[in-house]
Order: sequence, then structure tokens, then C-alpha cells
Amino acid sequence: MKISGQKPFQFIYREDLRTLPKSALDCEVNLHGGFAIDYDSDGRIFYGMPNLGLMSISSDLKYQDIIDLPDKISSLNFHGIKIFTIDNTKRLVLSANLDEKVIILTLEGKIDFILSRPEFEEYKSKSKIFKPTDTAIFNNDLYVADGYGSNYISVADLKTRKWKKIFAGQTDDPKAPGLFGTAHGLNLTPDAKSLSIADRPHSRFEHFTFEGDFKESFNIPHGSKPCGIDFINWKGRSLGLVGSLDDPIEGKAAPIYILDGESYELLSTIRPKEDLDIDIADHIHNAVWYEHNGGLYLICQAWNPGFYFVLELV
Repeated sequence: MKISGQKPFQFIYREDLRTLPKSALDCEVNLHGGFAIDYDSDGRIFYGMPNLGLMSISSDLKYQDIIDLPDKISSLNFHGIKIFTIDNTKRLVLSANLDEKVIILTLEGKIDFILSRPEFEEYKSKSKIFKPTDTAIFNNDLYVADGYGSNYISVADLKTRKWKKIFAGQTDDPKAPGLFGTAHGLNLTPDAKSLSIADRPHSRFEHFTFEGDFKESFNIPHGSKPCGIDFINWKGRSLGLVGSLDDPIEGKAAPIYILDGESYELLSTIRPKEDLDIDIADHIHNAVWYEHNGGLYLICQAWNPGFYFVLELV
């Protein structure tokens, strides 16, 4: 049995859990997104499949279904996906990075509403493109990272469905505080008091208050290009999970990092290609924690080419 990582965070490849429908296998090469987990009810996992629709993974990870989407959005790439509850109703929010849209759906795939290009002064010029890559939700505010565009963080009110404020922006300086080379992925910190936002080309995570004030930065191995971070509390310890686009050593397949969720100390390095023979996993675009029946899993997407895979803690 092949194992990757350092104790106590070592993982195996669960090839038996690659249960995509045939029509999804035909589209998988274009995967370029993330995952949302409905922990509050049935534990389903959602992700977008380009040119096919919305995928729903069963809580035991053994089955996947296709949720058909309306024609006008079925061909879009959903780069980021999150789940939230508003007015006692669950919704999915999807970042359509190529179409200047953030789409809010029901869990059945129906459109609730769409947020288009923000209406702030910063976006008045046509040269300021809007290509949203990920979102985070706190109370009724939706934080949108424009990671492939102008690198602002725009905030919308989910009640009024209107944009309300904007912060951050672009920089080429890897040490500039509160700015981004690519604001790729974001999540709430484990204490739910800040936003943790991946600055991918600068190999760091920047923390902001919910008002948009910069707090601090945390560096990870230089050159690893983190796509985002997902947090979990496991056996009394806060852990962070990072999918890396590249490895610090040029030409080497990208790793998955497990970090301390508070200090960002590196605890374990998982190498899906080198150690687990997942030959297609050169670049890791997204990875999330998944806890089920006492087991701990990593649900992952490789990019260019796209590939879905699952790892399990041993």
C-alpha cells in the first residue's frame, strides 16, 4: 500500500472512489473549480463540471449524479463553489470566472439570482476586468475574489442582492500588505473572525477583517502557488489544507500541504503523483477536507488536465 505524507497525517489513494458517470469522464479533462459540502444535512458534495452541469457526490463518496442546469449557464466554468443558508433556505454560489458573473443556485440547479460585474468606481474603466475565482460568506455578506481579473475583493449583500463595498487590489510586490498577485481562493479562518485569502503567485495567505482591513500574512514554501485553504477541527486541533499549483522545485509535480490552522506551520506534505502514482496530478487546483463515519478524506481536483480523486487518512 502506497502512502504519502508525514505522521500523523499520511494518506492513501482511494481509486475505488473515482465513480464519475461516463458523460462526466468525457468532460473531466476541463475541470477547473472547487467543492462545496452540505454538512448540515445529508453530507452531499457539489462541484461544477464544465459543459455538463453540476455534480453531486453521495455522502459515502460512492456515487455521483449530474444535476442539469439551465441552458444559459450549463456551459460555464464554475471556478469556485460554496454553500450557504439564507432565509432558512440553502443555496450554492458559483464563480463563473470567464463570464463576469457570480451565480446563486438552488441545490436542485435552478437559478435564484445572478450578480454581474461590480458597479464600483474601481471597475468603471473597461480595462479593469472582472473574473471571479472564489467566494466566502459571513452573515449575509458575500465576499468575491476577482483573482483572474483586477484582484479586488468585492462584497455583496445577499439580502438586497446588491454590491456594497470593495477592498484590496493588484500588486507585483510579493511583500506588499493587503494586495494580491492573484487573489485565488478564500475562506473564513477557523475562529470565524477573519478572511484567509490565497495570494497564489506570492505563496502566502493574507488575513483581512470583514470590514476589509488587512491584518497579517502567512508564508508557505516559496514557489508552491497555493490555490486556497480549507480548514477543519480534527481531534481537537485546527488544520489547514492547501492545494498547490506548483512545487517549489521547478518541474516537480505539485504537493498538497497540511498546515496548522492557526500558525500555518507545515505539518505534512502529500505528493499524489510522486508517492501515490496519480500520474495526471501535476497541478493541484483544489482540495477540501471531508469527514465521514470517523474517517478523514481529502477531496481533490488536479488541473491541466482536470482529474478528480480522493485520498484517505491512514
